Amino acid sequence: MANNTCCCCIPIRAGVLIIATLSAAFYIVILVGLGINKESLTSAEYGNRSSISYWVLFSISILYALSSLFGIVGGVAKNRAMTNIFRVLYWIMAILSLILSVGLWIAAMVYRDDSVAICSDILQNPAKYGASLDTTFTKSEADSTCSTSMRNVLIISGVCVVIGNLIQLYFACAISAYATRLRRTNQHEKLRNLEDFPVEPVGKAHY
Repeated sequence: MANNTCCCCIPIRAGVLIIATLSAAFYIVILVGLGINKESLTSAEYGNRSSISYWVLFSISILYALSSLFGIVGGVAKNRAMTNIFRVLYWIMAILSLILSVGLWIAAMVYRDDSVAICSDILQNPAKYGASLDTTFTKSEADSTCSTSMRNVLIISGVCVVIGNLIQLYFACAISAYATRLRRTNQHEKLRNLEDFPVEPVGKAHY
């Protein structure tokens, strides 16, 4: 990946600003959704773990929303410190997303037969699950329908996991490239300042 461009044609600084803006919007939407659905998500019927999970997710969303805002400010102001905060947290987010998404997809593969069995039971006995269907399924029809649906879900989700994580990692690399460019620019400015005020060699006579 070139150090001066993102997605082959977008200037790296503009690319980082776009990434930071999209990331901030994403986590702000999550925060709004969590706030609106707080009572239902922390309901006592889900147990104490639901409340703990809610506040963990809420805290993480706040952290990444703030880091994304740092990325926006850092990109606009060319601030190295804020850009580095955004870079570190984005890499953490990208790696966690990779681990979780691959883990969930593998789990779905492992428990595929169980999922098909539950789906088949729902199609055969919709009233048992409080559902109503216009079509009555025999066991063989339900098994075939659920097996095909599950296979399609696994294929589509697998493609999404691969593409989504590649994009996420590419964005993380783009942010790192911009942070590196800021560091080099900062070092260049320091060297230029030293050239403007050269130091006389030690022992040189002044007349």
